[in-house]
Amino acid sequence: MLWIQGSKIMIDFSKELNQEQLAVVLTGDGPCLVLAGAGSGKTRTITYRVAYLLERGISPENILLVTFTNKAAAEMIKRVAELSSRAKPRDPSGISEGIPPLAPSELGRNDTNATTRLPWAGTFHHIAYKILRKYAGAVGYAPNFTVLDADDSEALVKTCFKQLAPETGGQKFPSAGVIKGIISYARNAETTIEDVLDMKYPSWFKWSEEIKQIAEDYDKRKRAANSMDFDDLLVNLLIVLNQPNVLEKYSRQFQYVLVDEYQDTNRLQASIVKKLASAHNNLLVVGDDAQSIYSFRAADIENILSFENDYPQAQIFKLETNYRSSQEILSLANAVIANNANQYKKDLKTLFQSGAKPELRPQADQTAEADFVVRKITEFLEKGMAPKEIAVLFRASHHSQQLEMALAEAGIAYDYRGGVRFFERAHVKDILAYLRLMNNLADEAAWMRVLLKEEGIGPVAAQRIYQAVRAASNVAEIKTIGFDILGDKAKVGWQNFIRVWDELVGVGTSRPAELVRAILDMGYTDYLEAEYFDSRDRRGDVEQLVVFAGKFSDLAEFLAEANLTEDYGQKNQNNKVPQDKKIILSTVHQAKGLEWSAVFVVNLASGAFPNSRAAVERGGIEEERRLFYVAITRAKKNLFLTYPMENAGFGDTLPGPSMFLEEIDSELLDDKSLLGNGRSLTLNDTEIEYVDEDAPIKIRPGSFLRSVDDL
Repeated sequence: MLWIQGSKIMIDFSKELNQEQLAVVLTGDGPCLVLAGAGSGKTRTITYRVAYLLERGISPENILLVTFTNKAAAEMIKRVAELSSRAKPRDPSGISEGIPPLAPSELGRNDTNATTRLPWAGTFHHIAYKILRKYAGAVGYAPNFTVLDADDSEALVKTCFKQLAPETGGQKFPSAGVIKGIISYARNAETTIEDVLDMKYPSWFKWSEEIKQIAEDYDKRKRAANSMDFDDLLVNLLIVLNQPNVLEKYSRQFQYVLVDEYQDTNRLQASIVKKLASAHNNLLVVGDDAQSIYSFRAADIENILSFENDYPQAQIFKLETNYRSSQEILSLANAVIANNANQYKKDLKTLFQSGAKPELRPQADQTAEADFVVRKITEFLEKGMAPKEIAVLFRASHHSQQLEMALAEAGIAYDYRGGVRFFERAHVKDILAYLRLMNNLADEAAWMRVLLKEEGIGPVAAQRIYQAVRAASNVAEIKTIGFDILGDKAKVGWQNFIRVWDELVGVGTSRPAELVRAILDMGYTDYLEAEYFDSRDRRGDVEQLVVFAGKFSDLAEFLAEANLTEDYGQKNQNNKVPQDKKIILSTVHQAKGLEWSAVFVVNLASGAFPNSRAAVERGGIEEERRLFYVAITRAKKNLFLTYPMENAGFGDTLPGPSMFLEEIDSELLDDKSLLGNGRSLTLNDTEIEYVDEDAPIKIRPGSFLRSVDDL
């Protein structure tokens, strides 16, 4: 909530904004689409527009400002507050400022010294929560309803699953987390569960009826408990807004509606926006179609691409002046995104020429790639660049493993964005636990980790098995542990473990990579797919562990190396190295909105970036290209693009560079590869024949929220 002291905000807009930004601020009435290129001052433009409206006498109650995160809302509120602190009386005629004069009806409004507030600035969910507190009864809730956080929601879905107890015939059924993700995606995309399964999880379509039953029970239980989850807030808000009296109230109240990051909205959010802006039609949406990268959260790029169809009288503004990157980096970014067919054309420009072209540096393999990156980082640090100004970006989390090892060996501290360090990930720890048992039968922690994942084995049964194992004299005797110490359910889990154990014993301890592969092939892949909505990424981590293990011919040596790397990461955290003393490792998705002086984009290899599924997903290639564009535009001065010429990682289909690298004119690069001009055909999504695949892909809930505090 913003409190504004004083009479009028008085700003010399023409001096504080460039011409592109100024046009939005002064003439942004009616439906407006602001295409804000990377680093073009999007937040500045929005906040000055809000300040301008307040300065014109628009009541704060009549301005709706919608953001995607509390952090973004707080930043905008802070900036408007800073502008308001410079308040002074305004010339009502507007002549001295060269801006439209105040209408007679606006004179005298907000010109007292009373404190006013901007109460309708916040996230979609925050706005929904506020309205539903007043109109909860219209959707069958009491006004004192509670909001379930992500963990509570998943726990309730798990209860519904247990109550239904679907008959699976021994096959893996999706976990509560995956089911919650499917339900959430369907609601945010305004589609059906069947459509989501058909599109994203075809192998689970056979259980569509069971999943629908769980969804129905989940809804009933929430209503019985007078509670809503994050998706309910939006769904119920739209239902409430369909009531004429409520729609009349709020659409009339909100004279001006401003929406940030419009390219990230889903269909449900776009429907809400249309309702709230329907009376005055003063809707200003700000976004960049070139940075639309969240389709897995049900974000729909068509919301921004079809804006002119929805609002035929819309004004289109373009913010193309970049205040972040050198022109050399922007020229590369412009060339990359130009290959997308479905887009608004933009041409980012800047006044800054660095003289340094982005560098393309292919390396022999992943190890050499990691060594190169560490070597260049060391050079930057020795020259005085702050660690926090250096970032390494990658398409998927499993692409970081080799680099993490190299950084650990070099003693370079890093902050991992978008997840946890490689050897600290739960699924990597699971695999290592199996291997630790092969190396040391007395490892109680490893036994507990492995056994408690088996169906029917709880803590008591696991301890009984462990005590029996301690009495065994060798590996072979593990199989002889009697079933008499276990209940019927635990026997099923123990038999499954023995099946895996037999396979591992057959491989032996001299081939660590084959041990990891055996665990993956003996049911762990099924476990990942059933338990996690991001199972593909998790499997990618395990596949990368296979690559790493392939360097060793002794299991003990491999485990020691893995433990040393994990230990380094823990010490790095425990020593509480200041954030400004760490470089950044991040997935590209997590890097959106951030910037660094030096950026490395690694593993730009065929099948890795774009990922191997892009060609079979509608719109996949173009979204992956947008993701590459986002990676490039994070760099301010120095940009390095690398790929291993020998591909050994998960998901790689062919050796060699990404198709995106092959699209680039080498004149735009300091090119140390053997690539030439006209390297390959440029593909876009209109030229691809799409086919279905059974393998599940990542689906995350449609909301970015995890806890109620995020509202």
